[in-house]
Amino acid sequence: MRVERRGILGMGLLAVLGACWRPVQAKLPAYANIAEFRAIIMAAFKKEPGVVSVTADPSDPAKFQVVTGAGPVTADVTNIYGYINAYPEENAEKIVANFVSSLVRPERKVDDRNLVAVIRTKQYIDQILAGGLNVLHESAGADLAILYMADLPDAMSPVMANDMPGRDLASVRKAALNNVEQWLPKVVSDGQLGDGVLYYVEGNTMLSTSLILLDDFWKSVAGRFPGDALIALPRKDQLFLFDDRPEVRAGVRRLINATMEDNFNLLSPQLYARRAGKIVAVTD
Repeated sequence: MRVERRGILGMGLLAVLGACWRPVQAKLPAYANIAEFRAIIMAAFKKEPGVVSVTADPSDPAKFQVVTGAGPVTADVTNIYGYINAYPEENAEKIVANFVSSLVRPERKVDDRNLVAVIRTKQYIDQILAGGLNVLHESAGADLAILYMADLPDAMSPVMANDMPGRDLASVRKAALNNVEQWLPKVVSDGQLGDGVLYYVEGNTMLSTSLILLDDFWKSVAGRFPGDALIALPRKDQLFLFDDRPEVRAGVRRLINATMEDNFNLLSPQLYARRAGKIVAVTD
């Protein structure tokens, strides 16, 4: 499998690089602020049949509550606001429509055809479990976890343990990783970092960090990273690999910190490495 190399200015990479290696021109957001964007989203919800009420959260400009016949749902527009501003070439109306549909018309038909495995932190999983949702998950190494999700047309939905009755984790894992592997031909790389490469899955960027779970992905990049590799996962939609050398780590940590400050689609501030086939935390 050949990983395609392509420019990724729309991915927001230059904004990250600007804080780490070189200055770039700031990009104005598509909306004046997140409160204005929330008002637009709330108006879209109010047009949906079956929506009883839509109420803004007075303490958080990104949140509001939607009440339907199925009960109340709290919505947070932080990530969709950041996504639309980071990807101005995307169809914003379609993104908003999918967001609304995923909350007011959820269809959770989970089967082997839409199972996928995504990377999250164990802290994220613990927060979900504390909220009473028994999501299907397992360790991925270090403080990372594999969260099993259904890749539905409008959104990804966490898979619950009772969604897979009679199934063991090994069979779920096999089905999920097989589906992620189908996206390998869509992997795009950008090596402008010099000591590292950014990888993402075109058309399904939320599977980008899942690539670290695939043996075939590591085989495909073995020419560039023949041994151990540093791994940065500051965002859910980007995978950074770097040469595993002590002098590289400081620059990688600056990239991670700059991404954290951007506060969009965040995953983990930790630096990781793949060593002897295992994902480990890098603390030195």
